[in-house]
Amino acid sequence: MDLFGDDIEEEIEDVEEAAEAAPPENTFSHPRTMSLMLGHAEIEKRLLETYNSGRMPHALVFAGPKGIGKATMAYRFARFLLKNGIHDPNQSSMFGDAPPAASLDVNPADPVARRLASGGHADFFSTEKKFDEDKGVYKDTLEVAEIRKIAPFLRMTSSEGGWRIVIADDADSMTRSAQNGILKILEEPPRNSLLILVAHRAGSLIPTIRSRARFINFLPLDNAAMKELIGKHSPNLSTKDTETIIRLSEGSFGKATQYIESGITDTLTTITQMLKQDTLQWVSVHKLADSLSGPGSDPSYNAFREILDWTLRQATRARARGEAPPVPLQDFLKNSSLEELLKICENLEDHFGRSDAANLDRRQTVLGAFSLLAA
Repeated sequence: MDLFGDDIEEEIEDVEEAAEAAPPENTFSHPRTMSLMLGHAEIEKRLLETYNSGRMPHALVFAGPKGIGKATMAYRFARFLLKNGIHDPNQSSMFGDAPPAASLDVNPADPVARRLASGGHADFFSTEKKFDEDKGVYKDTLEVAEIRKIAPFLRMTSSEGGWRIVIADDADSMTRSAQNGILKILEEPPRNSLLILVAHRAGSLIPTIRSRARFINFLPLDNAAMKELIGKHSPNLSTKDTETIIRLSEGSFGKATQYIESGITDTLTTITQMLKQDTLQWVSVHKLADSLSGPGSDPSYNAFREILDWTLRQATRARARGEAPPVPLQDFLKNSSLEELLKICENLEDHFGRSDAANLDRRQTVLGAFSLLAA
């Protein structure tokens, strides 16, 4: 019987014989293959201190906004643990005590790194939201069927005499029944096992999970880290566009890459030109609505929504501080009070929410958004 009371139809296969050679390490790819880690030196230091102390918890929650490197750090730590094994500071070696580990770095060419990157390490299991091929989007929740595999995996004996490690990404999207399954693992955690839950909205985890796991809170990346990462990702991006992307993404490199790939700076320029005057030019609005509603326009439409939300929030913050709105909005919003700006933000959120729920025509959604701005 598994932790949900069902018979386990299939045993988890030993994948130790999977291909040793992973694809060449890509600077920006799935977190399991990434060795680049910027902006979280203090967290890495804390993880090293925990490991060197020999007092590893059975569960960690990596909490913080999406796209800031939580999953990358989770895989980085898992790679390190699988490489270095169990550390007992109280056990003396016949060759003398080894110095404490000073870095989580593991060479990408190392066999452990290769096996983890290719999904072929027998002591490691990971799960994340699945991509729905029919709808072309990721599913809303982390599937219960995947969570069911965790307990029997962790209870197996380590094939290499070290750790058994599980990473569950998007853990905050688990259903209540899936979270209860996780809770049963944490109530009786297997020896030398580690469960890392990566959560973008940690408050969605049930209190009993939060009380049994050690939280590691990640902050958004600072501008220096963002600039370096964007420079590596898109070396041909202009300085002006890089600065714009940094402001828009608010410390999330994941957002930054989405914005770059969607051409968000072009959309921002279009909207800026439209809002420079104190009245809307509806001919331009209709042209924009047409361009955001055609086939293959999903990235541009999503960029439009992000920009509109961001610009209004910036204007609202400025008004609350008694400052002038951002330059592109100074004429358009010059007579808007703080209360009016807050109401516009609320109405836009409701407007886009209703459009998503009812799958309304995007052209009308865009026109409706500008109507709310002009009201």
